[in-house]
Amino acid sequence: MKKITLSIAALALFTASFAQTLDRSVRPKAGPAPEIKLKDAQSFTLPNGLKVFVVENHKIPVVSYSFQFDIDPAIDQEKAGLDEFIGSLVTAGTKTKTKQQFDEAKDKIGATIAASGGGLFGSAMKKHQNGLLTLMSDAIMNADFKQEELDKLKKQGKAGLEQSKVDPDEMLSNVTKVLNYGKSHPYAQLTTEKTIENATLADCQEYYSTYYRPNVAYLAVVGDITLAEAKTLVTKYFGDWEKGEVPKVAYPKANYPSKTTVDFVPRDNAVQSVIGVSYPIDLKPGTPDVVKVRMLNEILGGSGTGRLFMNLREKHGWTYGSYSSFDNDKEVGSFQAYAKARNAVTDSSVSEILGEMKRIRDEKVDAQTLQDMKSYVSGTFAIGLESPQTIARYAINIDRYKMPKDYYKNYLKAVNEVTVDDIQATAKKYVKPEASRIIVVGDKDEALKLKRFATDGKINYFDNYGNAIEAPVTQPVEEATNTAAGKSGNYNYDAPAVEKVTVETVMNKYFDAIGGKAAIEGLKSLSAESSMEMQGNEVFVSQKIVSPDKYSMSMNHPQAGEVFRMVVNGAKGSVSQMGQTQEVPAEMLEDQMMQADLQADLHPEKFGFTSKVKGIEKVDGKECYVIEKTNDKGTKIVSYFDKATGLKVKDNSSNAKGEASTVVYDNYKAVKNGNGYKAPFTLKIQGAQGSQEVKVQKMEANATIKDSVFK
Repeated sequence: MKKITLSIAALALFTASFAQTLDRSVRPKAGPAPEIKLKDAQSFTLPNGLKVFVVENHKIPVVSYSFQFDIDPAIDQEKAGLDEFIGSLVTAGTKTKTKQQFDEAKDKIGATIAASGGGLFGSAMKKHQNGLLTLMSDAIMNADFKQEELDKLKKQGKAGLEQSKVDPDEMLSNVTKVLNYGKSHPYAQLTTEKTIENATLADCQEYYSTYYRPNVAYLAVVGDITLAEAKTLVTKYFGDWEKGEVPKVAYPKANYPSKTTVDFVPRDNAVQSVIGVSYPIDLKPGTPDVVKVRMLNEILGGSGTGRLFMNLREKHGWTYGSYSSFDNDKEVGSFQAYAKARNAVTDSSVSEILGEMKRIRDEKVDAQTLQDMKSYVSGTFAIGLESPQTIARYAINIDRYKMPKDYYKNYLKAVNEVTVDDIQATAKKYVKPEASRIIVVGDKDEALKLKRFATDGKINYFDNYGNAIEAPVTQPVEEATNTAAGKSGNYNYDAPAVEKVTVETVMNKYFDAIGGKAAIEGLKSLSAESSMEMQGNEVFVSQKIVSPDKYSMSMNHPQAGEVFRMVVNGAKGSVSQMGQTQEVPAEMLEDQMMQADLQADLHPEKFGFTSKVKGIEKVDGKECYVIEKTNDKGTKIVSYFDKATGLKVKDNSSNAKGEASTVVYDNYKAVKNGNGYKAPFTLKIQGAQGSQEVKVQKMEANATIKDSVFK
């Protein structure tokens, strides 16, 4: 009931003579930068304001049409995420075709059509482009939004949020946006269950009718087509598209830090930290600094040859990778240095990131390093030009951002003109280790080690949506101890005078809360039928236990039938999935043996665990006693018991492999035939595969369960 636990080999052959002649310690010399001749995209504008850019490519008989809207949507913060529904609604039926008819027409011609809040894309064989444009023009001008489609999208959106709540990269992204831009800034809009629920069909229709307008649209036509053909087709299918007044939002100023702060996001059961050193920057597209910053970033951390990667991974072995980025934007850009590091080296990793930032700002790079990067950047730029879509995008960028007409034609010239002094001057302007936000998502026990990096010596704590929270303090249990003279400290525990809080007192209160030791000891078997939602489908879970060593769990899909089955019978176990059956690995079998023992909490020493009281922490506002169990195999289980009720509210589990999961328990009820035994009927399971809520429909104790269930 507590958790559900679910080789590629490569061989490289080299001859001895080759191995002797190849010196891998010497980096190959960079070749000369290629000479690029960039053709202009052909363009025209319809009377309704639609700007069209055509790039011919007659190598294959395919044509694509890509709309991009130059908009700054004004979305109510309380309805954040609304724009994410628009694309799916636009292609989910029109005033002339149902969703099924639209999809069938698309599939019949083998077309690809996709939309978003900011544009629409379609591609098909040239012989089918009339059919493609019929569908695209219908969607872009006559989409017919339906409530049932929005309801499906809302349900999918909420399911996706459950994963993002515990995904450390999503948590880092959310908090970084809020801190860098401020909650009122459009760039910091964060989607929550509440904002999804607040979005209405009328809101979506208003967005579509307001922003899907030709006078704010760019259309890139790429493929086996001529300018004359494109003019005829675009005019035919989009000439009647009505232009309209499109509002623009006045963006507030971003939050530029004046000092270095440490902003910590506690994450249950984190075995590593996700680190982001970030702040806003003023870097507009097409400005001269963009090329210099690109060169600077390649040296600092743009790839696996950057200094951050070579330092944190190659030199120290603390991470799989560490990178940096400088994003330019017409409103406000941003800088970030990023790494994932083991808990024990979180502070060391931060120190090295800041050290590399200071180094590139204070010391000039050597000429050879710069020359290597020039050749690399020139080469990647040249490769990009092999794609006609890239040429069309460049043409749109020039018009949209009012860039010099020859910006991309002179790009390589600008790259080759960058000097060592330019790199240092650019670093001094944009690299600010003394005014950065050090944002870390990880184990709360690592937070205090980071105080030394904050200018004010403080640590700010945030939840996964960037809301300020109290520091997650573990209160020593001594402050919860009673004395003969009376209760002392900030916390009270209703225990006999002079009795200290121990593992035994906490566990005994828990046992009493779930029915008493006698009821637990009387459990011979337990069966439960539950349901959970996975990928938008309801899956049914059946679990059966005969204590102390028989356990069975199966998952059944309404259409696909049984999709997963695990059986443990004594010292043996098997897992069946997708028609394949294999033995349960030894380390996994030990975990499942604990599941099979209904009295496991009464004798943890049987499974090699020793326990201690860590202290008192708050979980969702409730004061909880924290018990930590560990064994010599590297398994750790941290359990939280409500101080008021004695009930267990959460388990954090991890093992030597770095695998971790969290189970939150709620809705305790009496179990049928359990003689007063109570169990949680709602469980929220969070792990590497995402987050699921398990709802128990029925549970029964001490019923006869056939041995065949465990075969």
